Amino acid sequence: MFVLQPKPTFKQPVAIPTTDGDATVTFVFKHKGRKALKAFFDSLGDGETARTDLDALQELVEGWEGVDVPFDAAALDMLLDNYPSAARAIFEGYNKGLFEGRQKNS
Repeated sequence: MFVLQPKPTFKQPVAIPTTDGDATVTFVFKHKGRKALKAFFDSLGDGETARTDLDALQELVEGWEGVDVPFDAAALDMLLDNYPSAARAIFEGYNKGLFEGRQKNS
């Protein structure tokens, strides 16, 4: 049955590029509806007024699986600092999970 009220969170595996190849982290993302998502994107700012990746991602990420430390703001900041392309991969993973959902195996 189709449910009008989605679950408040969803899990999405994200490939984080590392020097040893991609490492997969499963993120627990917070679901945002159309209006909340628009407000989120509007809040990102631009140029010198832009929010930091850490600040923005804390609004989207509730947790993770497959990482050697528990999720918190300091650990997320360490991930973003140690793996410069991680922020983009996480944002793309959020969009993929939200807009494409789970894909069934063909």
